[in-house]
Amino acid sequence: MNNSNFENFIEYNTAENSVNVPFGRTAEYYLKNHPLLKNIRLKSQSQKKTPELVKEGIITIERVEGAVDFIEWRTKTGQTKSTNRIDDIVKLTEKGEELVKQIEAGVKKDKLCWSWVMYCAEDGNSCQYECGGIGKCIEGCQNEALPNNLKNYNDMHLCKVRIISEVYLSKIDRPCPLKIKVLNSHLPSNVLTTHTPQINRLSLTRQVRDNIIINRRADHKTTKNIKAKMLASYNGANEEDLREALRNQKELCEDKKLYRFLVRDDRQTKENAGPLTILHYLVNEILKPKGNVLYYQQPNLSSSETSSERFYQLTLSNQLWLKNAQRYGKYCIGVDSKYDLNSDLSPVLAVVSENDAGFGTPLVFGLSNKENNWTTSIALKLLKNNILCNDSNCEHKWYYEDLPNEKGFQRITECAKNHNWILLVMIDKHRPTKIATENVVDRTILCWFHIMQTFGENLNNWKVPWPLRYPIALAFKIVGRSRSIELAKELGPLYSEFINSLDITQELKNRTPDISKTDAGRILENPSIMHIMTTNNYTERLNRTIESQYSGTRTVVNFIERLYGIQLLRENLTDKCGNLRFEAGLATIFDMQTIEQESQATHIASDKLRRINHGRLLFLLDYVKCTGIDDYFYVKKGNNPFALESPYNNELIWLDKYNLNLLILLHNKLMEQHLNKIPNYLEHSEYYLINIKTGECTCFDYVWNGPFRDVCKHCHAVSIFKESIGVSDLLLFKQEVKKELVQYFKNKQRVLPAESKNLVIYNGNVEAAYSEIIDLYKTHGISIFKSYSRPNENNKDPFQPVKLDYHKGNNGAPLKSSANPRKPSRILKTTERNISPSEQTRSTKRI
Repeated sequence: MNNSNFENFIEYNTAENSVNVPFGRTAEYYLKNHPLLKNIRLKSQSQKKTPELVKEGIITIERVEGAVDFIEWRTKTGQTKSTNRIDDIVKLTEKGEELVKQIEAGVKKDKLCWSWVMYCAEDGNSCQYECGGIGKCIEGCQNEALPNNLKNYNDMHLCKVRIISEVYLSKIDRPCPLKIKVLNSHLPSNVLTTHTPQINRLSLTRQVRDNIIINRRADHKTTKNIKAKMLASYNGANEEDLREALRNQKELCEDKKLYRFLVRDDRQTKENAGPLTILHYLVNEILKPKGNVLYYQQPNLSSSETSSERFYQLTLSNQLWLKNAQRYGKYCIGVDSKYDLNSDLSPVLAVVSENDAGFGTPLVFGLSNKENNWTTSIALKLLKNNILCNDSNCEHKWYYEDLPNEKGFQRITECAKNHNWILLVMIDKHRPTKIATENVVDRTILCWFHIMQTFGENLNNWKVPWPLRYPIALAFKIVGRSRSIELAKELGPLYSEFINSLDITQELKNRTPDISKTDAGRILENPSIMHIMTTNNYTERLNRTIESQYSGTRTVVNFIERLYGIQLLRENLTDKCGNLRFEAGLATIFDMQTIEQESQATHIASDKLRRINHGRLLFLLDYVKCTGIDDYFYVKKGNNPFALESPYNNELIWLDKYNLNLLILLHNKLMEQHLNKIPNYLEHSEYYLINIKTGECTCFDYVWNGPFRDVCKHCHAVSIFKESIGVSDLLLFKQEVKKELVQYFKNKQRVLPAESKNLVIYNGNVEAAYSEIIDLYKTHGISIFKSYSRPNENNKDPFQPVKLDYHKGNNGAPLKSSANPRKPSRILKTTERNISPSEQTRSTKRI
């Protein structure tokens, strides 16, 4: 029964200020929508009369259809009991029917078979108590000295609102037997204070809880999946509607509460329906009429191995994505594939572009059984053949035509021939992708991440000694971050001088990439395309977003369902395959998460927290000084000016001093625009120069890590110093900074075993702990900020070898993911054969 129909089953008793409702969901619907009960959590006392009549065999209790949120247990006498629900259904037994006849005849007196009192839990301290106080007890109240002002859990002292529900035996067979009456109010009518409850515990309706548990047990939905289903009816809702729903807590709740609720029902089931059969129906009957399918082809195994007909291919998009391709995809797009988005290891090709706001936007998703030049070329050609024209008056008509081999169909947009779509495609070093783009676009360029990755692999192949690898890569990064051809030409000779100065083999000197001949060199020669150097990273971010939102082992049909926010009811493929169940889109989920996070403490990643506290220490040591020029400050270099932190393993790296002297020439060229503004910088060579406005610093940590994720520790120190300039009490400000620094180190000690703790820091006061931190900093330098790893306690099996229980830690910044290794798909298994260059698998390693 739909919620809209419940209102028709409510009988209003105006004289008694009560209602009569049938057994079932209607009772809860009335309580959920009552003005006094809308934003509050209800508690209830024990049900009276009902257990006695059940024990006597006069009535029985049945659950409403779909009810699963209750607990059953057996008593010592063997009797089965369960928790009560407001939507329970009372039915008469044969003995009860005989008793009702006697009641109607006047032989026996009518009896209550249901008597239940529910009351306001008073969350938020805004109701009037029984003693008369508002939000607190009045003086002299007997509950004033009790914990939470309650004698026991069922004490109704905190609010006067009561919900009385009752049923008599003689009325059980009537259409609306359950009588509900709401008494009193949260506040007196003459009080000007507004009733603003704040629900801290789970307060979902029983119907919503039932749906959550069913989804958990039937499909093993995660918290995020179930939250998406709960938000489905709020697609397109504005901010006020979302806030009201979260405040009400009847149909929505926060993620933490939802996760705790699911813990008790953590059961798993497996889906046995064939995903590709369902996907075939989904493509032809649902996505095709909407125009979301650009190309669909079933594989023809009898065709040649060098034919595109041999492969499965599904290319998906929508009208907005095609419009974005016309808006933002005129110059450069990014193309990449990912294998672990589904359980079949089917490669998912993502084509993205950068919009005006600097964020990646999807254009096309391609699903195939093998990533090669044929499947990639199909996706790009169909995108090109369906891009909308620039004419605002055009209707952009499209139609489908069947493939010549009758194995599928493709979409054709009539106005697509009116544009000239020849652009750049940013890829990684996968050769089949490059071959696929030859007849579609202008040319390909490599993204900077993969250039540096290949450079690191070459260092491994050339067997370059480890002490030399970081200075070489650092020099390559300095050169690669140049933003103009003039600066690149000036840096080129310095870069060559640095390479030639290294004591390495002649082979390395000959094979070191020439900055003017690589893809990076081509980018430097064309400064106008510098802004799209990271376009290819958007594909990885987009795939990671989908993977993080919908984690776990998923079939290929799950990926398509979540892409378009629909799900097929497929318990019976022939009968129910066509029924749809819609879920919320990612935009609705993210909007709700933003509202929820407003009341949560700011979460800072461990590597950022480390740099912030290092900056606090530098500030407290008076390492920061003004330059006399706006936005520029000095920070003293300290004991380890040539140390930097690797983002790959969070280890500290100390560079050779001789090589650093050569690197400084490159470094100064990169910072030349800032050094020219500080004429007396050479007189302060023992200081770093920081631009607080742009986040740039002359330290090597800035050059290596960049400001994209976070500014360096020196910039954090300057920010604190600049904040201290305007305070009235500098000593008090420094004391607060010192407390935060000490608390950071106390938290670091908590993860250590008792024998490894520094008790002066862990148990000492602020001054003692700070003095110990200073002594450690003077002795060990910046290594005191290195994260500690919690001892692994996952191995509970005494016979399990230690190596089988290895788990990677999550300390520091997320590791930069390497390109995904290409694996054969399980959708279509082909026989062993020689692999052509266009189908070569990638073999990449992390630097």
